[in-house]
Amino acid sequence: MAFCAAIATAVVVGACGGGLPGNDVAQVGSAPISMAAFNHWMVVANDANQASTGVRAPFLPDPPNYTGCIASSRSTPATSSNSASVLKGLCQARYQSLTTAVMNYLVQALWVEGEGRAHGVNVTQAQVDKAFQARRKASVPSLATNAQLNHFLANSGETVGDMKWQTYLNLVAVAIQTKLLKQASHVTKAQIAAYYNKNRAKFVTPTKLDMHVIETSGLSTANHVVALLETGGTYATLAPKYSTDLTTKSVGGKLTGVIAGQLPAQLSVQAFAAKVGRVSGPVKTPFGYYVFTVDKITPGVTQTLAQASAAAKSQIIGQQQTAAGNSLNNDFLKVWEPRTVCRSGYAVAPSCSNAPKTTTSATTAPTGSTVVGG
Repeated sequence: MAFCAAIATAVVVGACGGGLPGNDVAQVGSAPISMAAFNHWMVVANDANQASTGVRAPFLPDPPNYTGCIASSRSTPATSSNSASVLKGLCQARYQSLTTAVMNYLVQALWVEGEGRAHGVNVTQAQVDKAFQARRKASVPSLATNAQLNHFLANSGETVGDMKWQTYLNLVAVAIQTKLLKQASHVTKAQIAAYYNKNRAKFVTPTKLDMHVIETSGLSTANHVVALLETGGTYATLAPKYSTDLTTKSVGGKLTGVIAGQLPAQLSVQAFAAKVGRVSGPVKTPFGYYVFTVDKITPGVTQTLAQASAAAKSQIIGQQQTAAGNSLNNDFLKVWEPRTVCRSGYAVAPSCSNAPKTTTSATTAPTGSTVVGG
């Protein structure tokens, strides 16, 4: 990694070190995570909300006896009355929670870097510096001035090197995704033709009917409505009086742009077979008896391959991009977890191959936001 020398407290990777010496807590391939890095990021995780809220961070749990943490808890009203054993349990639980968060973060940060190398991603120092300055300006609260930045650093436990390292990780993650999405956007004419032939129904504008309908609850009423329509009655006057369907009752029985499937099945069959202008029915359905007249038929149209190409291409790109994203998510853990070994006491799921298999934690591929505490 090009930034090893500049990030003294961050993770040392690749050419910066090798093996798994006694002061390392994990190793991803040949890239170790030092105890110094772990301890530093424990502080950052513990102080995560202090800079933004102004509320003082709790005492960092100090194993194995948690003496300082217990003493600090005794001065906190909410926990001051608890016994020493209870306070120790609370401190130990907080330490384990912080350890899990920090180890997953540091390990998966190396995974992002490794995934970037696998995809040929190259992020320059100039890109990092530019993105870092943009991050400062966009931050809430603002970190635009040196005074604001220094205040944040003092209260968060982070360093400028940490923030630039996080910026680097974000750029790598975004670059991976951008490259995969670009690759997934490539579509051939043969793919478009195959998609069109397989999904021809998607490119059909269905036949539509403009019609008038009156629904009645009984056959005798329906026959009476037919007689009235055939002797000069109109749907506009008869629907409000006789229709039991609130929609047609309120609009004089008029329906426009009706497609197959929008009517009761028995009515739909007869309506799409009827002649324009003829009073038809009664048609018995589970909902009642219908009398109708088809006013206009707009025939359905099937787009040609040429007409459908743009829409088909868009659909294929969407499918390929979704598949690429799913593949990246599915492969991320499968590829990198087996390469990761963590020291006993620091082995956490889902990042460490030797972690106790007692949880079902999920890991996803890089999203451009891999930050602990800031």
